[in-house]
Amino acid sequence: MVAARSKKGHTGHTSAGNVRDVRIQRIGRVTVYKRGKTYYLYYRDRGKSVRSKIEGNLATARAMASKVTAAVEEGSPSPLGFTRMTIDELLDGFIDYCESVRGLALRTVDRYRAALSHFRRFAGEHLSSSTADEVTQAVVEEFVKWMRRQRRTRNGAETGHQARYSTSGIRFTLSTCRTAFNWAKKRRYLPPYAENPFSAFDIDKIRKREQPEVQVLTPEQQLAFFEACDSWQRRIFLMLAAYGLRVGELTHLLVSDVHMKEATFEIRSKPEMYWTVKTQRERSLPVPPELRELFEHCINGRKEGFLFLNREFAEGSKEPCESFTSRQAFMLHLREIAEEASEEGAQNEREIERAIRPFLRAMGQIPEKRVRQEFMKITRRIGCPELTRAHSLRHLFSTRVQEQGVNPLLVQGILGHSTLDMTWRYTHFGMEAKRQAVSQMLQTDPVLRESVDKVGS
Repeated sequence: MVAARSKKGHTGHTSAGNVRDVRIQRIGRVTVYKRGKTYYLYYRDRGKSVRSKIEGNLATARAMASKVTAAVEEGSPSPLGFTRMTIDELLDGFIDYCESVRGLALRTVDRYRAALSHFRRFAGEHLSSSTADEVTQAVVEEFVKWMRRQRRTRNGAETGHQARYSTSGIRFTLSTCRTAFNWAKKRRYLPPYAENPFSAFDIDKIRKREQPEVQVLTPEQQLAFFEACDSWQRRIFLMLAAYGLRVGELTHLLVSDVHMKEATFEIRSKPEMYWTVKTQRERSLPVPPELRELFEHCINGRKEGFLFLNREFAEGSKEPCESFTSRQAFMLHLREIAEEASEEGAQNEREIERAIRPFLRAMGQIPEKRVRQEFMKITRRIGCPELTRAHSLRHLFSTRVQEQGVNPLLVQGILGHSTLDMTWRYTHFGMEAKRQAVSQMLQTDPVLRESVDKVGS
């Protein structure tokens, strides 16, 4: 038999030891209850009963009860209320925010969209409820298990060898979901006191199961790679390897970005092309005497246009559709195309960028996809089919220059990394570099050298 309700100050237990609600106080239209050691608020909002858990002590519960009472009496939304939305609505809203409000680069938005598509698919297949507030840490753990079982082709190709998602890929997907749910929480699309389920899950502690991928060519492979290049390929891949450029930075370089008198060139965003430098790290780089001939060959007397032309244009079988005498004239023409696209119904930056793209291709711009295809042709030819990303030449640059003792901060500046930690991730010292470092230490440290001499004596 359950005992009658006790006096004020009771701990909230029945005579049988069960936890029960104990009314503490009524503040306006809100009643403060205690169940065990946890406080709750009970009230009616627009004809509906609301019971909310409060994280904190009695003072916190009373303060929140006062705020809720004021909101209910004014007819305002309760500070404990939230707008329930589906997972699809949450993910779509976050992508629209990234694209339309923050104005992130289209490529970044595409990466977010691709990452969130995995959780969208998982939720559609495995969750009976499609509302975002029903996602718990247990759901996140099931999602990780599901991701580990999935297979996909490399780089999003429709056909080819299928492999499981890498640990870094799973981490990126989870961190993107975490950011999306944080965005939703700030806009009260999640219960106010509910923790972001992706924040509760320790993403950084996911252990790698796969073997680390080969990131850079060995010196022997590097030599074979450039010997296998034709003249057009050699110019492109030499540029990528010599500076550690991103492929997009090379394909968006213009003649006007190069200043031969000063022997420099600039990596800078091209908003008229709806392309930005990743991390917004624009930078100036040198044109050393060894590469001056390469730049002059690519410019070939032109005043403006893409520095590196697609093969058909570089070999003369095609000519750029327009000839421009200045950067200003080129950019003005791009703005005119964008304005025409807007007048014809283009709704956002992505649609405008698609309208501009045919003109850029007709001007001789190299598609980034083609650079990767050419890279893969060469790596297959030299017996390294596992190397499929021209981006690995960026890793090659970081590794080689730091093996030669170049200041890591200088390397960070050349690569355009936002942090030194990112530069470290791009550096993969080989065994020979490690052997030389140990040998140098043994040869230059007098105490160690003396100890080595005494070994065996």
